[in-house]
Amino acid sequence: MANPKTPRLDRFDWLQLILCLLAGCGFSFALLYVALNTLLEPKLQEETALRATRSTRLVELSLRVLPPERLPPGVIVVRAPDRPEKSYAPLRPYDLKVQSLMEKRYGLYRELQRDEPPFVESWGGLWVHLDTDRAPDLWLYQPERLSSSSVWFMPLVRSGALLLGLVLGMIVFINKRVEIPFRKVFTQLPDGLPAPLPLLPERGIAPLRVLSLRINRLLERLNNAASERRLMLSGLAHDLAGPQTRITLHLDLLADSLAPDHQEDFEALASDLHQLRAITEQLGVLAERDQPGSAVRQLALDDLCARVAASYGRRSLRLKVPRLLVQLDSQGLERSLRNLIDNAFDHGEPPVEVAAWRSQGGLVLEVRDHGNGVETATLLTSTPPSPVHDRQRSRHRGLGLAIVERFCRDHQGNLSLRHSHGLFCARMQLVATREGPVLLDAQVRTIAPAQPSR
Repeated sequence: MANPKTPRLDRFDWLQLILCLLAGCGFSFALLYVALNTLLEPKLQEETALRATRSTRLVELSLRVLPPERLPPGVIVVRAPDRPEKSYAPLRPYDLKVQSLMEKRYGLYRELQRDEPPFVESWGGLWVHLDTDRAPDLWLYQPERLSSSSVWFMPLVRSGALLLGLVLGMIVFINKRVEIPFRKVFTQLPDGLPAPLPLLPERGIAPLRVLSLRINRLLERLNNAASERRLMLSGLAHDLAGPQTRITLHLDLLADSLAPDHQEDFEALASDLHQLRAITEQLGVLAERDQPGSAVRQLALDDLCARVAASYGRRSLRLKVPRLLVQLDSQGLERSLRNLIDNAFDHGEPPVEVAAWRSQGGLVLEVRDHGNGVETATLLTSTPPSPVHDRQRSRHRGLGLAIVERFCRDHQGNLSLRHSHGLFCARMQLVATREGPVLLDAQVRTIAPAQPSR
């Protein structure tokens, strides 16, 4: 079988990378612009105002004794209207700040004009109107050696901003498309073997999505295998229960007709049958143990109990359930209540009562009847009964109670059986945890006995 092709970045991943790099470059240049305007520009304005003031005063002193043509090379003085042009460009905020500093700090009041294309120098400059008696329309050119706009043309600044933008864009891409999806995958990887195994989110770059897809396929195969195993165990438990029941009935019929010499053999056979029934129950418990629980949801406890009671028609069933809003497995609770109520009707004495109340640690539900139950406080832990008691089918024991016990364990609680004052009680204690039962509200309300459904 050929090896699968190694996953690489797809077109969407490359597009995301390019967008992140462009966004990083835009952010870095915007950050540089803000830094220049808030930190560097005031110093540039002061330096420009100082140079313009010194040059203007020095040129005006020189023009008192020299004509403009004899000024040193590099000093550009022209007459209007030839230079600067009659149509002047408006001053920028930067130029207005320079003019304000020349007037307030250095006491030099001169008119300024921005140089227009074709520029005397590539970076541009300012024209300063000279105050001299030799000619009224002389203008001095003041080049901008460094300003907030010329800084952008410096190779070092541009390269630094570009490099910073690329690094920021790469960090954002790795965080968004690699780190966060990987963190979610590691967080949602199952710890142990819950049923069913949760699937992973298929997000992030293409290699990560392929990895999550392959892990999900493996998890699905494990879930399917666990489901088939549970189905097989449930089928075995069900198939074994039928013959055991028929053998028990035959033994009950033969119990009174056997001679005393065969009584010992009969008890040995009944003991073996009891062990076989215990093994069958363990198979059923094993099949139920890995069953996925129903979705936990919010429900009204009294409404659910009333719906369960209505299915028993005219039987003597009483409800003492307050108005409690809880958050738990509704199907599991309904199934557990039906098992306890069926046990009470089949093996106990009416009337049967269903009660519930809040406790300091969570929720308590109780199913009571007026029969004589087994004297045990726990489930599936007592010593196996004698063959005589087994033939009498001691009530309140079996696979139904194992299902109830599993439901209680899933809600961090327990199931207990007790007999006192002529009542046999099966009590479910559920602890209030984050999974349930979360007691959302409580308003005591006693429900009348259920009426037969029509």
